[in-house]
Amino acid sequence: MNENTLKEIVRRCYLQYLNREPDDAGLKHYVHLMQTGQIDEKSLIDTFKNSPEYKLSHPVEIEPDTPVDIKMKKEWNERAKMNHLFVIATNHSESEEDFWESGITECNMILGKDTSRFQNIIKNKEPSKMNVLEIGCGIGRLLIPMSKIFQNASGIDISSEMVRIGKEKAEGISNCEILENNGTDLSLFSDNYFDFCYSFIVFQHIPDKKIVEEYIKEVSRVLKPGCLFRFQVRGKINSKPKKTTTWDGVQFTSDEIHIMAEKNNFDILEEDDDTNEYYWITFRLAKSF
Repeated sequence: MNENTLKEIVRRCYLQYLNREPDDAGLKHYVHLMQTGQIDEKSLIDTFKNSPEYKLSHPVEIEPDTPVDIKMKKEWNERAKMNHLFVIATNHSESEEDFWESGITECNMILGKDTSRFQNIIKNKEPSKMNVLEIGCGIGRLLIPMSKIFQNASGIDISSEMVRIGKEKAEGISNCEILENNGTDLSLFSDNYFDFCYSFIVFQHIPDKKIVEEYIKEVSRVLKPGCLFRFQVRGKINSKPKKTTTWDGVQFTSDEIHIMAEKNNFDILEEDDDTNEYYWITFRLAKSF
């Protein structure tokens, strides 16, 4: 086969199994291996299916028509069993120490401890009298540091395995609560209960925009009027996956965020560039409809 045909085979395998266009180095590498007879298409597919990148997107075999909430729960349970540190905070997974220290650093980043954001969050209230909620808390990397600042820190996660590990890590911390939810709403909580809500590196893994939209609607229900919701979604990045999965989730534009804010009675206090993968927004719930 000529080089162009081999390039097309490699590209097709990247798209089908790794859910992305090939990088230049990878394309050249696998074309060379096929040209020199070291691999054929079948062994290329086997290589991709045995790669960590494939296993992150496809941690367990699931029927194609499985409902998305069940798929999210099953796949995140498997990821938690694979390497919970890595799938929560890839860049801070080399050691337990780095993992937990990164949680403290990013907790302070979310709160903006040395900025006006923190003053907007506490609104002349004592943090020791505030209830906060994390959507997608994993094993408590951010939630446990939050519990040292606020009266009560509640976290939800779709993965029973993450929740199991998180409860072990939070054992003895009476004001830190980690709960398993259904992955689509906040039905565990009553109206107007929380003084602050946040979410980081979670919505970018959700494969359906309707679920993210429902979470935002639910935050408007459980959050007290005038309080803040600080969260991150994936912006409209150039390296868009071929299809959404429970690892490579949906992307949002600024226009979509503004529509959701207006629809759910939120004002936008802060907004990053929507071309960033880590596209941060701070909502404030209006005092009344």
